Parts: sequence; structure tokens; C-alpha cells
Amino acid sequence: MKQKPDRRSFLKNVSVAGVAGTLMPTEIISASENRAATTTNNNLKNATGRKYNDIYTGDYLNRVAFPLGGMGAGMFCIEGTGSISHMSIRNKPDIFNTPEVFAAISIKGLKNGAKLLEGPVPDWKKFGQRDAGNGSGGATTGLPHFHHARFKARFPFALIQLTDEELPIEVEITGWSPFIPTEDDNSSLPVAAIEYKIVNKGTSPVDAIFSFNAKNFVAVDDGKNSINKTANGFILSEAGTKEKPFL
Repeated sequence: MKQKPDRRSFLKNVSVAGVAGTLMPTEIISASENRAATTTNNNLKNATGRKYNDIYTGDYLNRVAFPLGGMGAGMFCIEGTGSISHMSIRNKPDIFNTPEVFAAISIKGLKNGAKLLEGPVPDWKKFGQRDAGNGSGGATTGLPHFHHARFKARFPFALIQLTDEELPIEVEITGWSPFIPTEDDNSSLPVAAIEYKIVNKGTSPVDAIFSFNAKNFVAVDDGKNSINKTANGFILSEAGTKEKPFL
């Protein structure tokens, strides 16, 4: 009768097998990993129907948020639909901060001619956000949007195309950051840009008004801009002067 190995022998065998695994040639491991990665990418392509680094459309736009802003200088995001979100200022990340900032167009004499220059609103914003059951007061979710959006990421550029069967125009949005390889000073400027290009695809002239609208999301304390926080042991007043020692 063959004797069963005791616990010490089992652990010894496991340890030897583990050491043998770490001594395998890196070429063999790399080849195995490459084959696994290729298989995974092929399966992902077949399952999703979207190629790697290709254009985002439809449901693939739901969670796209392209960061804009200099490195280490604060940021905001332009989403795959063209909306502004993740407004992070005052030296802290604020990824859930979505102020009412939007571009819009109004075409004179055209039914349904006034719309935000943004693609369809993802469903999770309509039903999954706080106060969504009460209509999401103060948000732009319920305003008319373009029916179709296409997004392409080409860092540092975010490229968005908007189309709508009800409008004779096509909108191209380009968001970009001041990124210059090997130049850390210029790449860290607190700057981001969004460009809007509106093209008339119809056969007759269009009389339209473009507007860019923003709530004052920089204001604090009901617009007084007082900071009410300590800095170097002092309390800062509205004008930023030192009133009295805090400590």
C-alpha cells in the first residue's frame, strides 16, 4: 500500500514546483502571454464588434470622458457626446462635478432647430443620478440634443462629430490640451481648448445663432468668493487678506 504524503512533504513539493516555475525562460513566458493577449483581443473584437482604438458610437459612448488640461494643473473632461464633466479645480479632483456648461445652436425658422451641441444623453444619467426621479433640476439632461455622435481619441486631441436628421448642419468638436513632448513647462499650463466647427450640409443658407453657456461654477459661499479656510495659520477674508491669527 502506497503511503500518503504528509503535510510537510506536500508543502515541500509545492515549493519546488513554484521555484521551477520562476526559473522558466522569459521567452517562453512572453510567447505564452502574447498568444493569450492576441486571443483575448480577438475574442473582444468578435464579442463587441468594435476594433481597438477605433471610433466610439452608440452605447460605447456611455462612459467616455477625455481629460483636458495641463499636466498637474487641474482638469475637466469632454465626454464622448461632447458634454463637459468632471470639473476639477481648487487643487482637488472632483470627478462627479458636472456644472451646467454647454454650447448650443438655434437655427431660425426651423422646427426643433434649437439644440445643445452634444450627442444623446446616456441612460445612466437619466435614471441613475441623484434627484433623477425629480427631473434632475439644474441639469441639462432634459434639453434637446443631437441624435447621433461619433468620438475618436487621438491624444492630445478629442474629436467628436455630431449629426441630426432634423438639422441641415454637421458639427465637429475638437478638444485639446497644451501637450508638447519633452516640454514640461508648456505641457503644464492650466489651459484647455474646445473648438466648434459648424458645416452647412443643406442646399440653402442657414441663419443660426451659436452660444456657449456656463453657470458660475467658480463662485463659493453664495457668490461672495470668501474662502473661510486656514492658510499658514490665518483666516482668509473675501479679498484674500489676513484678518487675524487662527492659532
